[in-house]
Amino acid sequence: MAELRLWLSLLKLRVVVLLQVTAIAAILAHDLTDRQLLRTWADTLETALVVLLGGSMASGGSMAINMWYDRDIDPLMARTDQRPLPSGELAPGAVLAYGVTVCATGVALLAQFATPLAGAIAGFSALFYVLIYTMWLKRRTPQNIVIGGLAGALSPLVGWTAAGGDPLALLPWGMVAIIFLWTPPHFWALTLARPGEYAQAGIPMLPVTAGEAATRRHITAYAVTLLLASLAIGWQAGLGYPYFAAAALLGGRFVQLALALQRTPTEPAAWAVFGYSNAYLFLLFGAIIADIGWVG
Repeated sequence: MAELRLWLSLLKLRVVVLLQVTAIAAILAHDLTDRQLLRTWADTLETALVVLLGGSMASGGSMAINMWYDRDIDPLMARTDQRPLPSGELAPGAVLAYGVTVCATGVALLAQFATPLAGAIAGFSALFYVLIYTMWLKRRTPQNIVIGGLAGALSPLVGWTAAGGDPLALLPWGMVAIIFLWTPPHFWALTLARPGEYAQAGIPMLPVTAGEAATRRHITAYAVTLLLASLAIGWQAGLGYPYFAAAALLGGRFVQLALALQRTPTEPAAWAVFGYSNAYLFLLFGAIIADIGWVG
């Protein structure tokens, strides 16, 4: 059982499951708006289960490859020094083989039991995370998490296309945009909550290159942009007043916490932004589903 927990820890399931929640939200959004396509609730449930399993494996496998690649810098940070590779509990070659196998299996499951396009998008997302973010951007530019955030942001498009939706529809791309804008302030808040770690590891995160004060300003700017974008996306997608009320309240709270972090630059304030950002994403996507389901 202890060894199983080691292998599962490589998948970063807490992060992965949050992303799959957004993919399932896209499935529900599609099926609630397109019931004329004769998809039953049994079809919805089946697609959601396939996406939950296949998407988690595709994304989790890429996370394991990330840990394999970062095994030289993970021992330098308290957040990562107890991972299975720095602790010496697992061998690098075995972790790489495991990550590739799990990721490829997840992509294959999506392609076979959902749609080939959903599998292709999940595969692209995994490759983008490994090749573009992990191996190229992360150690070279403070914009690493901004550009690299596209990998996780594509999860709603995986869910939408898994349900047979038009990949060019506005709503799933609106969901993608929300996650893309959410990722930088979410991650930068974590870097502020653990000051000094990335500098010690030589990673050019924004607090390292621009300073913590500039990072706090960036978090606030992104929170304001996210609030405005969530309202604009709701308008473009034809969502109703319940969604706009939820988006305004949730986004307003995000901005409030970001401003509080600027006024009181402490680790607890950074943790407050980071913790709320997780709840924000879950609640905003829930508001999309509630609006479509109850208002139509």
